Amino acid sequence: MQIWHMEPFPCGDRRLPHHVFPPKKITTSQLGQLAGVQYYKVDLDDTASMKKRLSAVKTEKNVTFTDVFTVSETMLDFDDKMEQFYEPQTQKEDVISLVVEGTCYYDVEPEDDSWIRVQLEKGDLIVIPKGLSHRFTTTPQNFVKIQRFFSRKVEGTQG
Repeated sequence: MQIWHMEPFPCGDRRLPHHVFPPKKITTSQLGQLAGVQYYKVDLDDTASMKKRLSAVKTEKNVTFTDVFTVSETMLDFDDKMEQFYEPQTQKEDVISLVVEGTCYYDVEPEDDSWIRVQLEKGDLIVIPKGLSHRFTTTPQNFVKIQRFFSRKVEGTQG
């Protein structure tokens, strides 16, 4: 995972990094302090370790449902979906996502018009606290498979 402050008014392809200049990277602990976002590295190749980490997060966050969501250019109405994902939103529950394959960005807004970009890759688990403005996009590869976790049944999720 990499984390940095974004330029105030990014223009052009939103799938590019959009660092401030000079780049201003931050640590996971700084991300937690600034935005309340939690981060965990999950070894997807170590089944016991993965189950232990996911079980702890599920228990702490009251997770009862999960699904696997794939974003790729093969999706119906891909460009429209990407526009929707990039619109800032807040949720009534924590957003919990584990990247299973590929790479993506979650942008969080701890202060008005001050965005922090979080680049996630395979094995990165992020918890964005409820009420925090955030948005999502892919990298130029246009592919990511994410396992999402919910505390309540959402249409299309599994128990």
